[in-house]
Amino acid sequence: MTPEKLVQTTGLFYQSLIHPAPDDPEFRAGLDRFCQLRDNLDRGLALQLIQEVNWRDRLLGFAVAALLQDWSLSSAILETLQRPTGMAIVPAGAWLIIQRRRASKASPELDLSGFDLTQFDGEVGWVLSRLQEEREGGFSVSPEETGPNYGQSLQDQLGLYEFLCAFA
Repeated sequence: MTPEKLVQTTGLFYQSLIHPAPDDPEFRAGLDRFCQLRDNLDRGLALQLIQEVNWRDRLLGFAVAALLQDWSLSSAILETLQRPTGMAIVPAGAWLIIQRRRASKASPELDLSGFDLTQFDGEVGWVLSRLQEEREGGFSVSPEETGPNYGQSLQDQLGLYEFLCAFA
């Protein structure tokens, strides 16, 4: 499947990835439809979407990577935080936290010197500090915790990627 075909097939699904609503039946229905595409998705598609500079493609790429449980994409996802695009920052951090929990040996090194931690009202630094806390074993998240720029719920993002990884 090509990125264009995925967007055509999923329509505006990418918008629901900004603020996933696990209790919303409409969101769950869209998520289920997306998961049904699993056999048509591959690593190449995920990587192509992740490496795009727009947040829409990145969100779809993160979702494809989680659905495939392709942990080899973790370095590419971490690199998106070096050239962040708005609404993909918190989802990238959530994906990396889930990846760390499920396959810690595949986690890329985290050298904060390569990142501008002040970008997007400090959201890059905020999400990387949460990732660092996960690596050090001191991470916890409250339902009210949101990113400083777009107000994305870290807990909802983590739940989204957990769900996608658990889909069989």
